[in-house]
Amino acid sequence: MQVKIAGDSHGPQMIGLIEEIPAGLKIDIEKINTDLRRRQLGYGRGNRMKLEKDEVIIVSGLWEGITTGAPLVLIINNKAKNPIKEERHIPRPGHGDYSCWYKYRLDDLNIYTERNSARWTSVLTAIGSVAKQFLENFGITTMSFVKSIGKVSVEEERFEEIQKDFTYYIQKRNESEVQCPFEDISEKMMEEIKENALKKATTLGGSVKTFATNVKPGLGSYADVLNRVDSKIGKYFMSIPSVKGVFIGKEDVSIPGSEFQDPFKVEDGIIHRTKNYAGGIEAGITNGENIIVTTYFKPISTLANPLPSVDLKTKEPKEAPYIRSDSVVIPAATVITECTLAIILMEEIIDGFGNDNIELIKDRYFKK
Repeated sequence: MQVKIAGDSHGPQMIGLIEEIPAGLKIDIEKINTDLRRRQLGYGRGNRMKLEKDEVIIVSGLWEGITTGAPLVLIINNKAKNPIKEERHIPRPGHGDYSCWYKYRLDDLNIYTERNSARWTSVLTAIGSVAKQFLENFGITTMSFVKSIGKVSVEEERFEEIQKDFTYYIQKRNESEVQCPFEDISEKMMEEIKENALKKATTLGGSVKTFATNVKPGLGSYADVLNRVDSKIGKYFMSIPSVKGVFIGKEDVSIPGSEFQDPFKVEDGIIHRTKNYAGGIEAGITNGENIIVTTYFKPISTLANPLPSVDLKTKEPKEAPYIRSDSVVIPAATVITECTLAIILMEEIIDGFGNDNIELIKDRYFKK
């Protein structure tokens, strides 16, 4: 299975491609559009979210709502097109302007903004939403919650509480403007954004906790170290703009191994673990417990109060320009990370059980 994404942030459209997707998969377009709307919500988003209303169009690989086995091509039209007219030669610290210019040597820094903009995650979300519908056939669900924004964070123990009743906490998350299922923490996060981002005209980072439930053991491989499930999580999650760190399982690595490892137990003839510090993955292979991924996002680079920079043409000191952006993207990132994890798990199932027809794949999967 291959996933490819193309398109410019202010071009006519964003384009996604899924190759080797099986035939017979029913696709609900409205579910995709619901996920796209989630990507545009959240306290602290910028003005572009008021301009765009993302909706997906599938132009290939779908026949009367059913996949055909041909490449699936998804298009999201851009409504905010070509707003930048003047060439820009002053890089923004923390953005890709300078490093991309140094490699590709095209003078206008606006060119690099088009590819480095988080706009492309709209297509990543759409592809991942297809993957979530694929995973429904195997009883697998992915979901995400905001863990922290700025200095406000959910205590780790409360995520153990979430895993006892995902349905309830997803509902509570959806009621929160910051996608945090705990009302007391949500209020503190919104205050943090208001006082330390919006009022100060700056940006805040944070973290997201992502889960996959009901994943059978045995997905993945240790044969190729770069194709382990955890290797793919690192690759895919680190491609998301602003992500600077990914952690699988329990983050406290200060405890000794005797406490960290997950002992076995047997319930009704089925092997389980007494806890899940490994985050559902061992040796690059799923072990049957919930997959748990924590993703860390740096503050967005574009600032209303600019930092010192330099004009690449004249080498004279200048202030970095301000280009429309968000103050905080962490709430919107929840749907992006859960869709990204869904893509990885869909890829593992297709690689392990074939890509011909969804019913044949299900038969092989559940027999194993």
